[in-house]
Amino acid sequence: MAVAGSVAVVFLVGSAPGAVAGTGGTVESSVPFTVAGPVGIAAVIVGVGGLAVGLLRRRKASKAPVVPVVVAPLKVPAPRRSQADNPA
Repeated sequence: MAVAGSVAVVFLVGSAPGAVAGTGGTVESSVPFTVAGPVGIAAVIVGVGGLAVGLLRRRKASKAPVVPVVVAPLKVPAPRRSQADNPA
């Protein structure tokens, strides 16, 4: 998992100079604010908070005592044969 993430970051960083060179170094946008504005910062805060809550829940669940489950064999009655199958 970490290797796939590292490969993705390498491709992203490696392709960035070509993307900037293709646009002339500037990017025009019709959006009046950048992603680094208040919406982006709020999204990052919510994401980090969700990550922290998820990790705490996972840690709490892993510390719970494990109750062994005893599975008894299932007793299935033998199939009944009809009288037509029983030669006399």
